[in-house]
Amino acid sequence: MTGGQLEAFARSDLAAAVLMERIVRGAYDTRNSSEIQPLQWSILRYLDGFAEDRCTLTLITSFLGLTHAPVSRAVRTMRDRGLVRQRSHPRDARSAIISLTDAGRSALELDPIRKIALLLGTLPDADRSAIKRALRSIEIELAS
Repeated sequence: MTGGQLEAFARSDLAAAVLMERIVRGAYDTRNSSEIQPLQWSILRYLDGFAEDRCTLTLITSFLGLTHAPVSRAVRTMRDRGLVRQRSHPRDARSAIISLTDAGRSALELDPIRKIALLLGTLPDADRSAIKRALRSIEIELAS
């Protein structure tokens, strides 16, 4: 989008975008540094959703669209807290496999994003489908 295109939106569309931001931010109701942080939740979700051979720092970083440093720090913090473990990759000596511990799996039961998923599940099917289609379209446009 060019600068002019960015300004060509309805106020209600901006309000809807701000509402999406508030919904997601509101799901993370803890602001304490000793709690699991949003990036760490994203990593835990990734580890839970992908096969172990796809759980390397490089692949996690790529999936999340971030640089190596913040993901590496987050993984180190999570390892120190016992949420994940690292072991040598059997086929690549330069890489490590990162996996959930039992504590990491237990933590996922408290994943703040699950609140949003549960609320989505209460919507009528047509509304739920429309929201999913719209979000996929927005994500595709942002990625291009």
